Amino acid sequence: MNMEGAMDFASQGVRERLLSGGGLSLDRMPLLRPVFDAMASEVQESVYGIAEGAMQFIVDSTTVARVSDIAAETERAAVASSYSVNADADVKIVIGADRRFVFTLLEGLFGSDGSEPPFEAERELTAIETRVGMLAFARVAKSLQAAFDSLVGATLALEPTESRGEAAGGARKNGFCVTCRCRLRAFGAEGELFVAIPQAALDPFRNALSQNPPSSASSLDPHWAKRMKERVTETEVTLSAVMEKTDLTLANVARFEVGQVIELPVSPTGLVALMCEGQSLFWCEIGQKDGSYTIRIDDFVDQQQEFIEDVLRG
Repeated sequence: MNMEGAMDFASQGVRERLLSGGGLSLDRMPLLRPVFDAMASEVQESVYGIAEGAMQFIVDSTTVARVSDIAAETERAAVASSYSVNADADVKIVIGADRRFVFTLLEGLFGSDGSEPPFEAERELTAIETRVGMLAFARVAKSLQAAFDSLVGATLALEPTESRGEAAGGARKNGFCVTCRCRLRAFGAEGELFVAIPQAALDPFRNALSQNPPSSASSLDPHWAKRMKERVTETEVTLSAVMEKTDLTLANVARFEVGQVIELPVSPTGLVALMCEGQSLFWCEIGQKDGSYTIRIDDFVDQQQEFIEDVLRG
């Protein structure tokens, strides 16, 4: 390596050390709070379909904390999970919640009207309660990915790694992370959920996050709104009619042969789920007309009941 190349390498190393060693500052990432707000908004929208009554899920605060402090808080959480970031096993986001969060979610799930005082038991969560918490985390992670994609224009791929979350940041125990704290409020009760994102996960997006959030328009152009509605309603989607699904091991699949009959736990007169983008919309009856299979819409899918059954299947 010549002298000029060595100086370039050293300069690059200094820049990298300054970038990662300068600590985290929320003031230098003004777009991060709108990302969390968008995440919370999408989570609240998803709750409407499964819970009775009004439930509010909002961002309470966004702060910078030491990874060691988040590790201690994760240990105290009633339920927690970690997610690897963009397939990097050493960079992990942690999502955790207290008992009140899970109890409040369950109250809404099973039709509470707020007439009884909130459940306050200090005990370990049951398997079903833990499962409900993990399903809520999955919705939060999915909403966070969507918010990053929409506002930052970047991919934040999250994959669950542990049911009991590790310290945010994985191997970097002495680093810093951004912690977003959210509140779930309903029926006179409330619980807290936190999302801890380590510095290593945010460093690749610092330039994008340093941009100021777009200002909302003071008035809506009716012509633009009309055009947007037309474009949205003309969007093509794929519908799938799913009779039944079955779980098999990889060994069973490897033994498949041409002509083999695979039994499904469904009767010929059973209802078929009409799905769009992985979301069940209607229950349908299957039939035939002019030599083709047909389906007739029989009823709407009860999202709340589907959620409960998903929890019980665990």
